[in-house]
This record gives sequence, structure tokens and C-alpha cells, in this order.
Amino acid sequence: MILAIVEDIFFEKLIAECAGREGERCLFFKEEAAVEAALAQETPKVLLLDVGSSTVDIPSFIEKLKRNPATRPIALVVFGSSIRGDLMQDARELGADQVLPKASFKQQLPELIRRYQKK
Repeated sequence: MILAIVEDIFFEKLIAECAGREGERCLFFKEEAAVEAALAQETPKVLLLDVGSSTVDIPSFIEKLKRNPATRPIALVVFGSSIRGDLMQDARELGADQVLPKASFKQQLPELIRRYQKK
């Protein structure tokens, strides 16, 4: 299972299509509390985080996930606009497993999903 915090409908559709082609279930969220509730039920293979979220403070959320022993091992892939370089750098420093500009994320998404399916 893949969890994703994504507001951009284009990326939500792209992720859903790629996950579906790989036989992977993907759940989308726009609120931190909903993600936390899902994490309490099941551990995803990867959590995809759009740094441009207007409803979730992504750096703070990463920090919270990495402090918690139960969620620390979850792979975190952060993507976003290169204009948000400060937030991308914060995500990297806080322990995101991968931080990618949107164009690279789009290009690498099928491989990312396959890689995390194996875990």
C-alpha cells in the first residue's frame, strides 16, 4: 500500500495510474489527522508527500514521523516545485528518503513504486 498527501489533481491521477499498473493500492489524503489514522491501521510501503501541500506542514510532519519509532522506518518520498527549494531542503535534512523536483518525480514514479513494492 502507498499513502500520499497530494493536492495537485494531475499528480494524484498520475500516482493512482502508476500504482494501479503495478498492482499497488494507493490512498490519498489532504489532512494530517487522516494520514495518522491510516498509519495506525496499516504500515505503507512508502509515503509520497507533496511539499506544496497547503493543508499539511510537510517538514513538521516528516519530523513527527521520524521521531516516532513506529513510523520512522516508513520510506518518505517528497516531491515539489523547485521554487519551494527551502522546503525541499528542510525535507532532506529532516530525513526524507528521497526529495525530487516534480519533473523528476513524474519521470521516476513507475520505478519508485516498483522499488518500494519489493520492501
